[in-house]
Formats: sequence, structure tokens, C-alpha cells
Amino acid sequence: MSEISAQTHEQEHATLVRLERFARLTDSRFRIPFTDIRFGIGPLLGVLPGIGDVAGLLLSLYLIQQARQVGAPPSLQLRMLVNGLVDAVGGTLPVAGDVFDVFYRANDRNVALLREHLEARVSLPQRRTWSPPLWLVVLVVFLVSAGVLIAV
Repeated sequence: MSEISAQTHEQEHATLVRLERFARLTDSRFRIPFTDIRFGIGPLLGVLPGIGDVAGLLLSLYLIQQARQVGAPPSLQLRMLVNGLVDAVGGTLPVAGDVFDVFYRANDRNVALLREHLEARVSLPQRRTWSPPLWLVVLVVFLVSAGVLIAV
């Protein structure tokens, strides 16, 4: 590995570590006592009507901008943007949106996507990512759909 590529690898790894801490803070830093349910400041911001979900989207856009700086392809940036938009739109639903924000975790998803991309480019230590059980995904989709139907 050349000097430049070794330095680039270290910079990418440092950026990834920083973004993982950021995503954890926004999506999964805190735990509801006596449960395994985690949440971050993103769902807390989502409680603020109107501005909370916009603030959450801005946090997601920061991750996308950082991904662009480390050379993520446009297709990956688009996937990350879709995750952020799904989180923002899902969070606008009354009550169900707050529950959705806790479980969807767009920033954790986006950092996992970026990690996969960087691991494909260079060898970084593997890290397990959490994926929700199927029943939880179905429940969230049902709640979001019900909220949309009620709103219409």
C-alpha cells in the first residue's frame, strides 16, 4: 500500500468512526429502562411539531455530505437520501411517527451503508449491524399506512 493510499485509508477510517459516533448519538444513544429499545436525539427532536423532522433530515444530510467527501458514489448517496426522507416523512405522522423514528434509525442505516462501501474499497474491521425483525418492520409499515389513511 502506498503512502498516499495508507493515509487515505486512515482518514476514511477516522471519518467512519466519527460518523458512527454521530449516528449513535442521533439514533441509538439512550435506552428505555428495562427494555432493549434504544433511541437518540433524532426521535427527541421529532417530538417538536414541524421543525423536529426537518432537523432530523438535516442531520441525515450531514452524513450524506460526509459520505460524498470520502468518495461515496452517487447511487449510495441517493440510497442514504431515501433513508433520510423516509425517516422525515414517517416521523410527521402523529404519535405513530414518533414510534417510527425510534425504530427506523436512518442515520444508523446510512453509516452501515457507508461502512459496507468503504469495506468493499479497503479492508476495514467488520462490524455487526442490527436489523429489525420482520414483525417489527411489518408493524411499522402498518402503523405508517394507517396514519396516512387516517390523515387523508
